Amino acid sequence: MENGIFGVSNVASPNGLILTGGRSTRMGRDKSQLIYHGKSQREHLADLLKPYCTTVFWSVNAEQAEEITSPDQPIIVDAFDLAGPLNGILSAFQHDASSAWLVVACDMPLLTAQSLTALMKGRNPVQLATVFYDSDGQLPEPLLGIYESAFGPIIHQAVANGAFSPRQLLRQNDVNLLVAPDNRELANINDPKAKDALGL
Repeated sequence: MENGIFGVSNVASPNGLILTGGRSTRMGRDKSQLIYHGKSQREHLADLLKPYCTTVFWSVNAEQAEEITSPDQPIIVDAFDLAGPLNGILSAFQHDASSAWLVVACDMPLLTAQSLTALMKGRNPVQLATVFYDSDGQLPEPLLGIYESAFGPIIHQAVANGAFSPRQLLRQNDVNLLVAPDNRELANINDPKAKDALGL
């Protein structure tokens, strides 16, 4: 598949990666299974990403993997003993080092096709990643972006050196920073109070 109307032509579409493997300690339950749009958030995001991606994977921890029974949903189980989203991203590159990965955190219930289309159209595959500025408009947002295949070895080396912050990696390397069409779509909903305030 090629990006076509969504981005640079003649460049292979990325795989999709929905990060669901966090501990969800502040929410008190698995954020990827919260219902905002008539189905679990991980199912909703998979449907949202499919038009942009070759294959959409759920990034899961070992405990979640045991509970997933659907043979139609590809998963990537965390392969490293790391806390945080870098585990999922690194595990994705271990699964397929030749693909770019469109990464989305499961706790962005306001995300729509508007942001994904802007991300794909703004993609620069020559740079290591294409991401938005975060909701404050100051720093790169690591949990919604396209990580090109060339970024995989850099992440591996960073982890080997004891660096585990994807935002720091984005700040330290040649990445393409875009202004989001609607910063509200980048909001991370991490606790029950924030969830209730959405009214979804």
